[in-house]
Amino acid sequence: MIKTVVLDLDDFSILRSRMDILEKIKEHYPKFKVSLFTIPFDYEYEMGSIRINRESALKSIHKNLDWMQIIPHGLLHTPNEFENADRKATRLALKGIKEQFKKDGLPYVKGFKAPQWLWNKAVVSVLNQEGYFGGVDRNQPDMLRTKKYYEYDYSLDEPFWQTKQETIKLHGHMTRPSTNNIEDCLLNFFKLPNDVEFKFVTDYLEGKE
Repeated sequence: MIKTVVLDLDDFSILRSRMDILEKIKEHYPKFKVSLFTIPFDYEYEMGSIRINRESALKSIHKNLDWMQIIPHGLLHTPNEFENADRKATRLALKGIKEQFKKDGLPYVKGFKAPQWLWNKAVVSVLNQEGYFGGVDRNQPDMLRTKKYYEYDYSLDEPFWQTKQETIKLHGHMTRPSTNNIEDCLLNFFKLPNDVEFKFVTDYLEGKE
């Protein structure tokens, strides 16, 4: 019987927040918590007409921060953003992340997931030095890891509700085309027991100091 659940979602941002769905989950599970790997400046959305909704979207996020954990997911989330980044570029990106979140008044924890899981030794080294944990891919056992890291168990599009584990770490995305996007997998999520306890990603970090 599943007793404890961690849910992490990739690609959350002010304009890609899907607060309608997250609030629906919160209504069903009053003790719901979610860890959101967040794009500080979501280039794809910020450059479009949807930007007119930014202020109201940000207000909605601020109202719900008690059950939402913000974790950086790149800076702009451009393709291969950190695949070839050197130490200087990584430090500049971390500075940009801090400045953008401060501008929006969003508290965040010192973790980092590279877009498309693509990073290198220089990126990992800087993250370690700055005290960040990294999000890593279950499907890439040889992926570089930070000293402290987080790794999920199940994707939202898998039959995770059939597991005999008492604690499960679920992973999904905010939007399509990812098959584990929260909207398409919402009915899967509602197959969890009503009395599960929700935890944040930071409650289940692995690795060493």
